[in-house]
Amino acid sequence: MTIIHTGFDGIDLALKTTVPIELVEFLEEGKATAQELMTDVWGTFAGLDIQSGQSGKRGGYAFTFRVYEFGATWFAKKPRASDPWGLYVSIGSRELALNGLEKTRQTLDALLAQLGFQLPHDGISINRVDFAVDILAPGFVLDLDAFVFHSRAIRKAISEFETVETNGHSGRTTSVTIGKMPGRQVIVYDKREEVLKRRKPEWPLIWNANLQAAGVDTLDLSDRATSQIWRVELRLGKDALRNRKDIRGWGSLHEHLQAEMDQLAQDVTLTVPSTDSNRSRWPLHPNWEVAQEATATRLFEHVGTVPPEAVREIDLREKQLDLLKLIVANSVTLAYLEGLGAEDFENFTETLPDMILSYLDQHPRGIDERFQGAAAKYSGIMVR
Repeated sequence: MTIIHTGFDGIDLALKTTVPIELVEFLEEGKATAQELMTDVWGTFAGLDIQSGQSGKRGGYAFTFRVYEFGATWFAKKPRASDPWGLYVSIGSRELALNGLEKTRQTLDALLAQLGFQLPHDGISINRVDFAVDILAPGFVLDLDAFVFHSRAIRKAISEFETVETNGHSGRTTSVTIGKMPGRQVIVYDKREEVLKRRKPEWPLIWNANLQAAGVDTLDLSDRATSQIWRVELRLGKDALRNRKDIRGWGSLHEHLQAEMDQLAQDVTLTVPSTDSNRSRWPLHPNWEVAQEATATRLFEHVGTVPPEAVREIDLREKQLDLLKLIVANSVTLAYLEGLGAEDFENFTETLPDMILSYLDQHPRGIDERFQGAAAKYSGIMVR
């Protein structure tokens, strides 16, 4: 097996700050437009491209938005004196994988200042931290019965992990989740399958860049036998962060997170089952040894190896391909409804430009307005 990525996979922050009234007005207008168009829309505020969502979030957050070139979802409340925690930021895996924790923190601080937010010294509350280890392990078979809650864990700790979920298909288990949020949670799952199914183009780039840096052949994800990737993910929710070491801000995170992640990787282990009736004596699976070692030595060491613009280029190409597929499919259907056959299609395509322009001439929404709509929906994926 080979480690092909390690790093933080998600961080959620509550921020003790009031949303500036100018930003509230911008978000209100953006939310109304998004609801009218039934899609998230882009606009400009404080020199930043911002995508406004159609809804908010439980907990009193009226607005959802994203900032161009920063992989996080922001949730904002309308200003209210009785509630000083007016902002919540959920930083995603792409941002952390491309830029690492320290650069992500610096970008967040700069964006907060540019948007007009002011935070007191105790203005950050870290509510969740996920750490991931991706392992290239062809032939590995995920088995729920191979997971052990270590005997050194006290009963209270063991009870945290009594919530167990599995997923799979065709007789193959593809994920096992142990524990629940906002406590402690361990999940092992088929990352290759998730990346292909949900079309996450950044991960093949990241994996192959890391393999190239190590002098190892790159992956062909079309061949599962040689490109099977399993992710070990260790998650600490708000309760786990607070109750054990009172991790709240960046300082306490750097001071105590290493011990907490190491402990989690010891309290739940993946083993090689044996005939020994004492499960705690079952030997660790080599994949878990690798995951424990990576957690112990690489927690804060991740540095991005793929330039963000490379991922944006792939995003753009994929959206263009999606639209081309729709154009082709709808053109074939239209030709069929015109009473034509496959042998007529090439000639039919020559008439499409005139049909499109004629339709636009008769429609109340002009081409300028339509381009404005396209910009509102898709300007955020344009390479600049």
